[in-house]
Amino acid sequence: MTSKTKPKKRKKMTKQSMWIILLGCCAGVLALTAWVFIGSDGEQLTASGKRLIHTMDPSYFAKDPKARAAYQVAKDMPEVLAELPCFCGCMTALGHESNLFCFKDEHGSGCNICEDIALEARDMHDKGFSIERIKDAIRQHFAGSH
Repeated sequence: MTSKTKPKKRKKMTKQSMWIILLGCCAGVLALTAWVFIGSDGEQLTASGKRLIHTMDPSYFAKDPKARAAYQVAKDMPEVLAELPCFCGCMTALGHESNLFCFKDEHGSGCNICEDIALEARDMHDKGFSIERIKDAIRQHFAGSH
């Protein structure tokens, strides 16, 4: 025996319900986009996951050309310095994560190693060296510094 059943009638969606669903979807998309671009906790990261941080303004070091130049490098190419270790001892003693961290305060202005790493990285970057090649050269040059 076969029984014929009538299809259930669908309730029509009201305009108000459609607007609520549409606004909810838009809010979800915006939240997801913000999370992807800003990061889950508001941090900016390099492609390899290294943290990018705010550094001091180079103009603060107007009377020290080398410091000003190094802080300018940190401002102009933080994604490169974030990939480089520092060899002055600050990564252990101060908890720095990379050479970029040397320029978040005045530490970098009083340390020739920090400044030299940034300036050499800039020069190699300007010549078209990859970050990996810059990192290798910095390690070879500065590994015995501290």
